[in-house]
Amino acid sequence: MLDRLSVFIFCVIVIFCITSCAPVEQPKKFPSGDFTDIKPIAAADLPARLRSAVTHHLDLLIDTDGQVADLKGKSAESLTLMAFEFMHELTGDPAYRSAALQLADRVLAKMKAMKFGVIYIKENETEDGRAFPSGGPPAFGWYTAALARIYHKAGGRDDDIRYIATVIDSYPWNEEGWWASTIDVNTGVPKHPISKPSSVNKTAAVSFAAAVVSDCVKSIDPALAARLKQKSDRCVSSQVLPAQEPDGFWHYGLNGNDPSNKDTVGYFMVTMESLIQIHRFTDASKDASLKAALDKGSGFAIKCIFPMTAPNTGPACPKRATPATPTLYTPQTDPKRAFQLGLILVAHGDKKKAATIMAPAIRHFPAGELGQDGAHAVFPSALMLYLLTHPTQP
Repeated sequence: MLDRLSVFIFCVIVIFCITSCAPVEQPKKFPSGDFTDIKPIAAADLPARLRSAVTHHLDLLIDTDGQVADLKGKSAESLTLMAFEFMHELTGDPAYRSAALQLADRVLAKMKAMKFGVIYIKENETEDGRAFPSGGPPAFGWYTAALARIYHKAGGRDDDIRYIATVIDSYPWNEEGWWASTIDVNTGVPKHPISKPSSVNKTAAVSFAAAVVSDCVKSIDPALAARLKQKSDRCVSSQVLPAQEPDGFWHYGLNGNDPSNKDTVGYFMVTMESLIQIHRFTDASKDASLKAALDKGSGFAIKCIFPMTAPNTGPACPKRATPATPTLYTPQTDPKRAFQLGLILVAHGDKKKAATIMAPAIRHFPAGELGQDGAHAVFPSALMLYLLTHPTQP
């Protein structure tokens, strides 16, 4: 009996080792700079490849009843709803408009649940160490602009557009031309004194929202629209454009300071993302100084960021980098950066370089991902497709 039991136990152990120790197939990961087996995308094929990636991702988010999945992250809903809306405008598919409105209504409900209309993002800390619930840009700029635009396009939401415009108009503002970078969502008090200049990427995001919402509320409340436009114009002309360096770079802060724990090159692209949309979707398209700044910023991106973004292998950008800036942007290390760079290149008209960057990015597109990675991939991709399809101002 003991011999049989021993044989049985021995067999079980052998089977367990074979099954548990066998190698498990893992998703293919490319070492840094190794993208040799990714087929390049021709510039002429870029729109079709973007359309395929975007529609596949968005379709995965809608169930058979037309309901959109719950998205997680501070800007996932607002960025994704804009991607849905762009694709509705490009395809005419009513399912995309319906999905955009579903997400917009979710965000609006969150805004209206807050005292000042600013959605909670995370716990923060004042300079003297006091904890507080915080919210603000750039997410604040993205979701207010997204909601106003979709409600304006859909029609019949004048009261909601006025509410959104009032929230932006009430957000702490310095008459010299910047908004607070973060506020206490319960008290409305900024983390830093409003006399302290804000981060460029954050104040540019609110400027974008103010400009877009101004256009949307113009026929509803002309005085409110005028105030928002005046603030946006002052921010861009008095603060953002003068802060641009001769090589086209923007520092993290309007005062030129770059914290060592921030990827300043990445945040430069966030700033460009907002300014591109101000130029493209508002009457700022007539502003020659903004166009010149975008051209200069695109030149910086081509010279310094394009070489350090996969499938390229370097060099990095030591003059403008901080310790938090990677030596190479890859789909594994920081997936959203390739999409941001692709948008800059498409807006600049350099489709060939954009196609080069987007080949590995599309290969690693986080299709169906319900958080920030999915949103930061699908929004710039949809906007790229929109710009490629509408090469002139609509």
